Amino acid sequence: MILEAIITTENLDGAMHVAPMGPHVSEDLSQWTLKPFQTSTTFQNLYRTNRCVVHVVDDALLLAKAVVGKANDAPSRFIDDSGFVLLQACHWYALSIVSWDISQPRAVAICRVGSSGNERPFFGWNRAKHAVVELAILTSRVGMLASDFIQAEIERLRILIDKTAGESETEAFRLLVEYIDKRTRDLIDSP
Repeated sequence: MILEAIITTENLDGAMHVAPMGPHVSEDLSQWTLKPFQTSTTFQNLYRTNRCVVHVVDDALLLAKAVVGKANDAPSRFIDDSGFVLLQACHWYALSIVSWDISQPRAVAICRVGSSGNERPFFGWNRAKHAVVELAILTSRVGMLASDFIQAEIERLRILIDKTAGESETEAFRLLVEYIDKRTRDLIDSP
């Protein structure tokens, strides 16, 4: 299955890099496969260090910030043998990469779990949080999917936000819609 998660890696300068990631995991969480695009900062960091921390979250705003590149200053702590652990996460899993396949644009990293931990109880999800997850995925596909399809999905998901969102989900949805609008305009304006 694919687990919608947030990954932290370590930049060359030692700073934390936060990004969304959908690792393939076995249901018992013993087998992990990451598939980062080789053009991404996440891939560069993973390939250099062969380690990361994958976080299970229920914080829609943190996920939205990770998608648009605004979560690198999220509260965290550094664990020497693992990497950066996000304090807003529910659960985390430190992964070590044991093998790479870089023959395709999307690399494949087979991982093993080292340490893991719980930061706080999992609060849960509501329909608005699910809407943010779906919009976060669409946000990562701007330029690959038709803009009118994305706009129709925004309107469909907005109904769930209007019905069930709290402040965090409302802010997350707004942040993603603004990012989509800007990226769409940038793509139209570029030659």
